[in-house]
Amino acid sequence: MAGPSVHGQKNKPHKAGRKAGLSARQKHKSTKEAGNGHRSSAKSLQGVAVSSKHQRQQITKHHRDVQREQALAEKRNPQPPRVVALLPLSQEVDVPRLWTQLVQASGVPALASEQGMNVDSGSDVPAMVPTLVKLPGQSRGMVQLLPPPADPKNPLTAVELARSAEVLLLVLPGGAKVTQVDEGGFSSLAVLRLMGLPALQVLVQGQPHASLKDRSAAKKRAQAAVASQIAGEHKVMAADTEADCQQVLRHLGETHPSLPLWRRQRPALHLDSAEPLFNTAVTSAQGTVAIRGYVRYLGLSVHQPMHIQGCGDFNIGRIEVADPPCSSGRQPTANEAQTMDMAGSGARLLAVADLAARQGVVRLNTPDPLAGEQTWPTNEELMEADARPSSEGSKRKRRLPKGMSDYQAAWITEEELGDLEESGSEGEKGDEELHERQGGDAQPVLGDLAMDGIANTAELEEDDDQTDDMQDSEAAGDQSFAEFKRQRRAEQDDVEFPDEIDTPTDTPARDRFARYRGLKSWRSSPWDAREGLPQEYANTFAFENFKRAHKRARAAAEGVGGPQDPQGPCPGSYVVVHLADVPATAALKLQQRVEASAQGLQPPLVAHGLLQHETKLSVLNFAVKKDANFSETLQNKAELLFVTGLRSFTARPVYSTDDPNVDKHKLERFLHDRRQCVGTIYGPIQYPPLPLLAFKITPDHPPQLALAGTLRSCDPDRVVLKKIVLSGYPVKVHKKKAVVRWMFHNPEDVRWFKPLELWTKYGRRGRIKEPIGTHGAMKCMFDGVVQQRDAVCASLFKRSYPVWPANLDFCS
Repeated sequence: MAGPSVHGQKNKPHKAGRKAGLSARQKHKSTKEAGNGHRSSAKSLQGVAVSSKHQRQQITKHHRDVQREQALAEKRNPQPPRVVALLPLSQEVDVPRLWTQLVQASGVPALASEQGMNVDSGSDVPAMVPTLVKLPGQSRGMVQLLPPPADPKNPLTAVELARSAEVLLLVLPGGAKVTQVDEGGFSSLAVLRLMGLPALQVLVQGQPHASLKDRSAAKKRAQAAVASQIAGEHKVMAADTEADCQQVLRHLGETHPSLPLWRRQRPALHLDSAEPLFNTAVTSAQGTVAIRGYVRYLGLSVHQPMHIQGCGDFNIGRIEVADPPCSSGRQPTANEAQTMDMAGSGARLLAVADLAARQGVVRLNTPDPLAGEQTWPTNEELMEADARPSSEGSKRKRRLPKGMSDYQAAWITEEELGDLEESGSEGEKGDEELHERQGGDAQPVLGDLAMDGIANTAELEEDDDQTDDMQDSEAAGDQSFAEFKRQRRAEQDDVEFPDEIDTPTDTPARDRFARYRGLKSWRSSPWDAREGLPQEYANTFAFENFKRAHKRARAAAEGVGGPQDPQGPCPGSYVVVHLADVPATAALKLQQRVEASAQGLQPPLVAHGLLQHETKLSVLNFAVKKDANFSETLQNKAELLFVTGLRSFTARPVYSTDDPNVDKHKLERFLHDRRQCVGTIYGPIQYPPLPLLAFKITPDHPPQLALAGTLRSCDPDRVVLKKIVLSGYPVKVHKKKAVVRWMFHNPEDVRWFKPLELWTKYGRRGRIKEPIGTHGAMKCMFDGVVQQRDAVCASLFKRSYPVWPANLDFCS
């Protein structure tokens, strides 16, 4: 059928207005007609819509030249051996055969360091240890092969691979009736996805004399199996024969691995050896430990501390440059011989730490005991205070109980005010005791309402944590089925009736909830983040501007080896780092750990250089989400093994809602499924981006992944409020009035909580008028008609803090 133009139809042109600009076609035409006009630089055209074909070609050429310069710089500068790890995704993979073919594919014997990284000449199968292999067809290319994990079902071994491997070889079986990815493979891939995947290479291991048809079918099956777990297209290569393995090694030499950002923004050393230089037989002794390895990713400064997993944080005494293990037989030149170390170890001294410029390992803040003291008022302030009553003398000032505001007094009559004054005078002694115990201003109940009867507040708070948070002192593996059912029932009750608790009958409510207060509005009511802090907060560090501190720390780390720190070794240097003030127990543990990794018994050990302030203690906030495969209940303040990119330590997080643009966050008693929360803990300062994996440790079972997330911020001023809801039921209703029972059990509690605002589950708002009788009944007034089936509630809030860690080393 012909268009509208055949029938003579003419549509009206669009009226763009008098201020309309040129269309895209007119702009392109005018630019083309301009010919040899002024051409903008490619740098200025980044992020701008480019319409000229010539300009697009110039930008593409500029990007190509930059990539070529980067590739040439990598070839000119010494590069460390690329770390390649084997990860079989199924038990059907013949790992010894593949390992032998990869080692023998280089054509020369494997080169290794002194700790056993070599080929066992007494057998046909090379030793399954970290091995340096020469790339075929390259004179300087080296690859360090890491053996597969000894226990594939343990997710912590996959964590170590994510910290050390630069290229990951995913090996799948080529058979048609075998399991491509088993349970251990699924677990490893899940952990690697959460930690950040390095460069991947998929290998298919089939029969050595398989036909081309069978090899093609095996590659298609492997590609489908990997695509279901990892997004994107990945090249699949065969690993059936030694010739196939040679092709794999050539491909590894040509690839440029891309690593996660959290690994590229800190220097790292893959430890080849660790040697204590003092007598470790004395357990109380401290001394120097020399560690060897290649500097990777960024330059290493002699003034920044280092973290070694399982040992702790240490300062650097000095750094020496040594010959790499692949060229240990090379004789030093005359200039190198002059700069030899006096110890005769073959290393050249590069940098010595300056005690004044060194950051140091500082964990806790030393508070000033006089920082909270009040100064004596000045004469001007005294004169203003004397003049203030005279100006307000015309107003009759009511004598209010201690801590009561004018707003609260407006709700109370003269008779009720007299009763509160009598009860307030009895509670002054308890207020003074609490003020001395907290070391500052005590948190008032209900905003500014005074507290009464709090001599046993600490005991009640301990019962509160045990009752509401349901902390279990027993290990998870020793829990009975009845205990599991109780926790599951409590989690379901928290979903159906959030924050509701029963008012105790044996304890007055004004004593049981002495530290709670009410809020008029969750959005607009203020809550001072520095009020009533625990003593532990004085030992933490806080940032004035966290983003600015992170930017400065990254700039200082990237400047090592340049004009800012010319003495620091550049990436690719093989160095000997002398760690200072290492305890004897940590030195022995470090030595045994490196020897075990060299023998292939444990994953390789990586030492990370820390950025500025990353040894100091603060309050960390992680955005977390419960793992979909974790079926157990995850309570608030339950002990978990936190694994980040740098550290592994046990913590007891406090979960809260992840609400944007608010200054208060509600505490969550359980981490529910498919709900993102924020976990708050005490921990060393760390800069994002940084992944987080939390495992639940049970005896005689492998660690189970409980939650995962990322680092959000380091902010001690983030307010987490624990909310409780006291509920009662109307027993007599007349329009807007109602008699409510079972919220309190004595008239004194009704008078004490009279300033509270009431709300019902059907949307009514009200207040308490007066108590009735001696059993806690009260008369209430609402803003609308109350139904008999409605429930009357009152909300109370208290700030919650994380649990202080039992071990401050943070190297579990």
